[in-house]
Amino acid sequence: MEPRHASWFDARAEATLRRYRVARVAADPALNAAAAIPGGEPSLRYTRLHGSPRMYYSAYDPACLRRIADRLQSEHAHGAATWCMFDNTAAGHALPNALELIKLTASVGT
Repeated sequence: MEPRHASWFDARAEATLRRYRVARVAADPALNAAAAIPGGEPSLRYTRLHGSPRMYYSAYDPACLRRIADRLQSEHAHGAATWCMFDNTAAGHALPNALELIKLTASVGT
């Protein structure tokens, strides 16, 4: 799930998501620090990238994509199914960013 309200990022909400095996997205840009980290069901990790600093328009630079790839690879190595979606489509950056991320993570199949 991709919550917007701050109440979804506290310990009680995290426990509820885990109990019902619901994954909480790691979003960028994040509403708060906790929103940048995936939560809930640990066997599924979902990342949604809207473009930053300008939502929907900004491209992700190579260093940022490398950090995202490293996190996805780590999650995959710990047994999680990993999903990453790009929503920075307004200026056409989603596809090139996704293709670069695929290259960076190809060795582990995430």
